[in-house]
Amino acid sequence: MPVLIDLDRRIKYGKERRFTGVLSISAESKSLWHLYFLVGEIVWASSRIHTKRRWQRQLLQHCPDLVKQNCSSDITYNSLAKLVIHKKFSRERFSKLVEGCIAEILFDIVQQGTLQFQASRKLLTSKATSRDAAKFPCISLQCLQVWGKVQEDWKIWEQANLIDILPNQAPVIVQSNNLRERTSLTVFRALTGLVDGQQTLRDLALRVNQPLAPLTLSILPHIRKDFIRMVDIDDLSPNMVATNHSPVSHPTLPNPRIQTQATVNSNDLILNTLSPQTSTESTVVYIDDSPTDSQTMAQIIQTAGYRYVNIADPLQALPQLLELKPQLIFLDLVMPFANGYELCAQIRRISAFRETPIVIVTNNDGIADRVRAKVVGASGFLGKPIRQKQVLKVLQKYIPDYGDTVSSAHQYSKLSSSV
Repeated sequence: MPVLIDLDRRIKYGKERRFTGVLSISAESKSLWHLYFLVGEIVWASSRIHTKRRWQRQLLQHCPDLVKQNCSSDITYNSLAKLVIHKKFSRERFSKLVEGCIAEILFDIVQQGTLQFQASRKLLTSKATSRDAAKFPCISLQCLQVWGKVQEDWKIWEQANLIDILPNQAPVIVQSNNLRERTSLTVFRALTGLVDGQQTLRDLALRVNQPLAPLTLSILPHIRKDFIRMVDIDDLSPNMVATNHSPVSHPTLPNPRIQTQATVNSNDLILNTLSPQTSTESTVVYIDDSPTDSQTMAQIIQTAGYRYVNIADPLQALPQLLELKPQLIFLDLVMPFANGYELCAQIRRISAFRETPIVIVTNNDGIADRVRAKVVGASGFLGKPIRQKQVLKVLQKYIPDYGDTVSSAHQYSKLSSSV
């Protein structure tokens, strides 16, 4: 990660020197960003790309009351900074608002720099211009950890093979018929309701109140198949800034687990499985569209003392796996609109899952099938019909704490039966 290391060096240098001024960073693509330092701390950032969209997103997220009360175009950095100085606006809220803008720009710098380095092996160029602190246009913020968070977010983006997917671009459906044939009606309706070509990935993430990476991964298979294409869009116009706050009026979506099918909206449908409940137990995932096989597998795995999750839609597998971080993955070989071998290879390309055991579940376990499975990175085979003895052998082989977990589950079972 030479670009990340180089930018980290520049930021640390500014901090050590207690630099006050502007660090201008440019790429060969003519992209230009400005980082504003005040006594060594980054207190603002700017670029020519989507200035209004970026500011509007942060206002919607951190100051929705101001958006409702005023015309958004009247709420600027300078106007809020003056209110902070006169103690008429919370410095904490102002810091969060500004931090969001800085984070987006730092992320863009790392991404564009990485793409440039991959193409030409050249790093970004920069120029530091000192300023008089007394005349500096930016004000100090509460202690920010924005650069550390951006580095973590970039590593997740990189591990998910999203380097070429630009968050400032908008997804647009270009092959509607093919998309309909390859997805369920529910997912298709959710996608057509969400992806309109007028909102960037960052806009959509805010609209549905989801982290950027899981949202992007949920539509990535359709992007890779060119059913959905990423396109450049313009910044918001002044009248759009004033009215474009309707998608996000509440910071959290309703819990889809307590909604009826009739009340679930399109935003929830596409993302209602991206926020699974956390657990300290070892998690075992089974990717299969068969309710019968899933029920059989669930009974075996849960009885053995593990957390079990079924992913019925293979096209949604990658984002859910990234959230779940399972210790073991069972993968059915034959599913509608998905090839088990291809999905296994996609999972293996994500660095977070390069060592995760993936066991192919299939009726076909001939030599040719086993060789092909090994080529795409599968760890082993499990034959159908699913039998408890064979599943337990797989658990014992691939999960380190198998003995302790089974013992605990057995003791709990005996305790429960005696109560």
